[in-house]
Amino acid sequence: MKKTTVAMVTAALSGSSILAYWYYLVPSPAQCGPHGHIYIVGDVGGTNSRLSLYKSDVNLQQEPLLASKTYPSQDYRSLTTVIKMFCEENEKILQKEGSPCACVMAVAGPVEFNKAYMPNTRWNMDGAQMEKDLKIPKVLLMNDFVAVGYGILGLETKDYHVVQDKPCNPRGPIVVYGPGTGLGQAYLTHDGKQYTVWPSEGGHSDWAPRSNQEMRLWHFLKARVRGRMFAAGTPLDVDHVSQERVISGSGIADVYDFYKNEYPEFVSEEIEKKMLTMNKSAVVSIHAQKKDNYVCRKAMEQWAVSFGQAVGDLALAYLPTGGIYIAGGVAPKNINLLREMNFTKWVTAKGRLSQTMESIPVFIVKQSVPVGLVGARVVARRVLGDIYPSDGISSDKAPKNRHESQMFLHMQYPEMEW
Repeated sequence: MKKTTVAMVTAALSGSSILAYWYYLVPSPAQCGPHGHIYIVGDVGGTNSRLSLYKSDVNLQQEPLLASKTYPSQDYRSLTTVIKMFCEENEKILQKEGSPCACVMAVAGPVEFNKAYMPNTRWNMDGAQMEKDLKIPKVLLMNDFVAVGYGILGLETKDYHVVQDKPCNPRGPIVVYGPGTGLGQAYLTHDGKQYTVWPSEGGHSDWAPRSNQEMRLWHFLKARVRGRMFAAGTPLDVDHVSQERVISGSGIADVYDFYKNEYPEFVSEEIEKKMLTMNKSAVVSIHAQKKDNYVCRKAMEQWAVSFGQAVGDLALAYLPTGGIYIAGGVAPKNINLLREMNFTKWVTAKGRLSQTMESIPVFIVKQSVPVGLVGARVVARRVLGDIYPSDGISSDKAPKNRHESQMFLHMQYPEMEW
């Protein structure tokens, strides 16, 4: 019987703050490809499944990308079928480099005990069964926003905008916040060797109005949520308006509708027509940045203020001296707007603790960075690190970013400003 090593892997669940732990057998090197450590990663959603093939290197940024392709998820009956197709299309590469040793998939849905279900595709996924079907020693499924959390560990300075330029504690807590279609959230802690990502549903925390007008917005959103639930056949007594209803991409459209009622004299028929054929939230954002419509500007101002306050609340809750990283598609598209509207003022406006908040580093991940795929790679490298401990493969081999370097300089020369 071939020698195996028992390793413990952490699987983060979506939809709860609980972590599930399971044990799996890490295959011996003899079971993997003879020509190198080949692995597959994927970012799997209801619309598309994006797969990539890599050959491991000690440094994450130096790993060669051997192949990459995006598949329409709805065209396939299972994720296993997609991966098989990917392997068949890259058969020549695999014959040359060796069979994959690991496969890590970031999936848009809850993951528990290495099993997942994606309602948009009706895919039931079981990592253990996929290992048998694909003949890959280790197949690991992870929630897509947990993958984003791990992806932060693989970023370089060029991959993000600096919003609040403060030194990072290389082992301090990290928070990831992701306004997109929804509002993802996760946090990372360091155990002395490496970071672990912990899931959160903080995006569903209460949104707190601060003025009479915002109180009217709260009632407007509450009524809208109740109406949608009733239309869907799930009438509920809604008494909760979450941050997601205001800060997410879909929330911007609802906030615009509220301010349209507040200021009907400033509603533009031309903009309303655009919204019939374009993404409504995108239209609001475009005209807010152009400064040619008061209602759009008010909606995005509300978004920026509420967004900043929520990020500040996270800074209070976690004291993330390792940084707050804002992912998702909404923030990078509106980076100039956030600066115009003094986003950091609302992050740090926490009364007696404002000075503490001003010391927390804040970054916005650029839209072009596939941070979920980077996270899948980070996790795949941890699996490979267990298989090949002597090769020095580790998720922590990425170059230190300049903020960590600043932290080192700050510790060595506290009398100087960095």
